[in-house]
Amino acid sequence: MKGVVIVDTNLVVLLVVGTASKDYISKHKRLTSFSRDDFDLLVILLSQFSDIVTVPHILSEVSRIARHIENPAHDKIQGALRDFIESCTEIPIQSIDGARRTEFHRFGITDAVILHVCAMATGGATPTLLTADTKLANAAHSLGYSVIDYRQQFQSDSRA
Repeated sequence: MKGVVIVDTNLVVLLVVGTASKDYISKHKRLTSFSRDDFDLLVILLSQFSDIVTVPHILSEVSRIARHIENPAHDKIQGALRDFIESCTEIPIQSIDGARRTEFHRFGITDAVILHVCAMATGGATPTLLTADTKLANAAHSLGYSVIDYRQQFQSDSRA
């Protein structure tokens, strides 16, 4: 798979926390449904894409969620987040673009902006959405967007 991917907030949190240390995954309260194996699989999936695109809305949520852990983990996670930001292509989407979508009322601003990005050509290709949110995946699929539902396709039932 080549092309670009946009990754939802929960999977970016998994990526950032796991990059800081796989040991932090089991210690982070927002990652209780994920394991070290999930992190390894996520890294493999992302390596199949030429670029990761993101938006400020995702990065703000990840920053808020990922840092709720004590030091030294906190500082290492913040460093991993900085590295992630440096490695991505950030698309400056205005909030109004998400708020004008019909999905805004159901999903909120971040997911509505993600769906907006899925409809855009980025670097000549429309991004694939990689998400752990089955409702968001279903919405993207129903709109004809390229989507990978991580929970449905890769995660075992014992953790979902």
